[in-house]
Amino acid sequence: MRITNQLQSRQNLLNYQSSAAKNYDSIEKLSAHMKITKPYEDVGIYVDATRLDYEATTLEQIKEATTKASEFAKNTDQTLNDFADTLDSFKVKLIQAANSGEHSTTSRVAIANDLKAMRDQLVSISNTAINGQYLFSGTAVDTKPISADGTYNGNGNNIEVLAGSNLTVPFNIPGEGLFLGRDNDYAKQVTTNITLINKHEELNPQTVNEEYMRLTDEIYKFIGTDYRTSAKIAADGKMNYTTDFTRDKVKDLPPTVFFMQGQRPSGESFSTKFELSADAKVSDLLEQMGRAMGNTDTNKVVEVSINKDAQIQMTNLQNGNEMMSFSIFGLTAQEGTAAEQANLWKTDEIRKETSLEDIKKAVTDGKVHLTSFISSPNYVSPDDGIAMSTDYDKVNFANKGATVQNNTSQIVRKDNSFATNNTRLSEVAGLSSGQIGAVGGGDPNAAGTTLAKADNLILDVTAKNGKRYQATIDFNGTQVTDPVTKVVTTYPTITIRQPPFQPDKAVYQGNFYKTFWNEQIDPNANPPRQIGNQAKMVETDDLSFKEINDMLTILASGDLDKMNGRDETKGAVTQDKLNEAYAAFEETFLQASVSVESTMNHRGLITLKDKTTSATNIKIAMYQDHGGNDYPADVGTANTKSASVLSFNKNDAVTIDRPSIDLFADLDDMIEAVFNGDFYGNANGANPRTSGVQGAIKRIDHIMDHVHKIRAIAGTNSRHITDTNERATTLYLNVAEVKSTVIDADYGELAMQFQNNLLAYQAMLQATSKINQISLLNYM
Repeated sequence: MRITNQLQSRQNLLNYQSSAAKNYDSIEKLSAHMKITKPYEDVGIYVDATRLDYEATTLEQIKEATTKASEFAKNTDQTLNDFADTLDSFKVKLIQAANSGEHSTTSRVAIANDLKAMRDQLVSISNTAINGQYLFSGTAVDTKPISADGTYNGNGNNIEVLAGSNLTVPFNIPGEGLFLGRDNDYAKQVTTNITLINKHEELNPQTVNEEYMRLTDEIYKFIGTDYRTSAKIAADGKMNYTTDFTRDKVKDLPPTVFFMQGQRPSGESFSTKFELSADAKVSDLLEQMGRAMGNTDTNKVVEVSINKDAQIQMTNLQNGNEMMSFSIFGLTAQEGTAAEQANLWKTDEIRKETSLEDIKKAVTDGKVHLTSFISSPNYVSPDDGIAMSTDYDKVNFANKGATVQNNTSQIVRKDNSFATNNTRLSEVAGLSSGQIGAVGGGDPNAAGTTLAKADNLILDVTAKNGKRYQATIDFNGTQVTDPVTKVVTTYPTITIRQPPFQPDKAVYQGNFYKTFWNEQIDPNANPPRQIGNQAKMVETDDLSFKEINDMLTILASGDLDKMNGRDETKGAVTQDKLNEAYAAFEETFLQASVSVESTMNHRGLITLKDKTTSATNIKIAMYQDHGGNDYPADVGTANTKSASVLSFNKNDAVTIDRPSIDLFADLDDMIEAVFNGDFYGNANGANPRTSGVQGAIKRIDHIMDHVHKIRAIAGTNSRHITDTNERATTLYLNVAEVKSTVIDADYGELAMQFQNNLLAYQAMLQATSKINQISLLNYM
């Protein structure tokens, strides 16, 4: 074979390039300190190194994120520690204030001022910000969480930090849970606010101080000489402590019929009446009250007791349940003078009475003796001034500055949450099983139970311009039968009247309306188009608090010009008529909402604000019209009726504690009780609706426990984040070590490879040089 110069040259070049490449590759690996510099050199090493590099990067990010989050969490934990310490001091001062006999007015007010200072300090602590971020605003970290009045402005969202692949850990404490949270291990507890005095003992000439009623005392003892009318007492004198109350004579004294209504822990509203003889015990009264609330021989849902101040307390035995309230009063027939005897109510008349209005008039006219357990003289009836203890929920909302607000939180029965604007009235209604239709399926706690059989709801509103309106919502007002399925759909109607409230005279009558998007094609349109926004009537079970609040906005504004004189319930219901009715409503609402706004607040309370003044004259009362059938016809706790399935402002038992808290509002109530000297529930006190300092101590214990729970969560989060940071640091080092083993080069090995490649390269150059010197002259 002949070796040409061209072949020799090509082979020399190939050897040169191959040796140079090996040298370059060795130098590149030495420079990069890696076994490979290109994926194709070793796919296995490349895949392992890439995966380990991703893990190392993720762990590095976790380290950086958790370092910042750890500082936020630690600051939160420390701030909550300061918050808890201040609450401890608050409680100490509160207990000091509870010793009513040890303080003068000046001393008590000084304690109240100390409490106020601590409350303001708690507001300051709550607004702690680190590096421009507020700790307790949820994700709204640039919003100051607590206003001076105690209103929470943040949200309930958690800020989370990456703790691993698809794993995040919260590191903040949202103020919504801290300041407005709920503790499902706490029960609702309420109390009457009238102390039961032993009036029989007052007739004893030897008695110096008044005595309170106890469990073993008989019913006649808190009636005493009131078995006689004032005219009879004036004529014949008071009853004798001994001779008029012998065992035989007590048996002949008229019994007392107790009228009771409220809401059971099941959420079912009820009214009932029961009778106790004069020689029955207070313990018998408490037992009957428990049975009215749902207690049986084998199952108790409430605990009824009497406290040291002779006030009746009731505790819901189902922790976390917000639904329990009651109102109670007793009626007893009296002995009168000959002239008045014919007009006095006899026991049989009392037993048959069902109307609160009739009872109220009879008490006012002196026809029967009233025993009150609950009284709120600061409440006002929309009809005739100050509310009596017989008034249940026909009382005006409270006015406070520019705001009008009811006192009864609307609670969703299925989950004990507070109602919002989107909540349906049927979800909070205290419907009994006898009223539940197909929607509810027979479950008294089911959401969507029908309101069609409920009594009419009255919205009695005095507008800001002084005009008074009475709007009647008839839940069964309009019924439409489907011609094919024969299913009957019920729609509520609303009729608005002005004084004098005459049934046949209305300024407006119609339904409730809302719009929906109709995607059907309009066949008459040219060119064809979707029908678009259309109005429809709201069904009874879909009526929401938004519709109620919108109507309150319109009524409170006092301007119904766009709606006046309209009657949307007459004639055939056409789409054009529905659209026209909704347009009139919407125009009226938008005009009204410029000056008035009504909505549900965070506690499920209807809150109406007058935007044009600092002290509104708007008045609101919302109650159901039972047509005189407020109580069942028969006596006995086995005989009940549904009473008010919707109640908004109740003259009922005063709340001592409940599962939910409103921290700063609760603290304000406690401070007010100390300022006013209300040491216990007192109908004659400055605030008849307070449980006093005694109740405040129980409430502060709940709040402190709540804060300690939140603090424990904060501590857990802080520890978790710290552990995550430490774990990420350790794992990062481990991953870096493994990665080094996989990808990092052995310097000695690479150096030897480079030296070998370099020697081979030099040998190749020398061989090539020798070969290139060969010619024919060498063989001649």
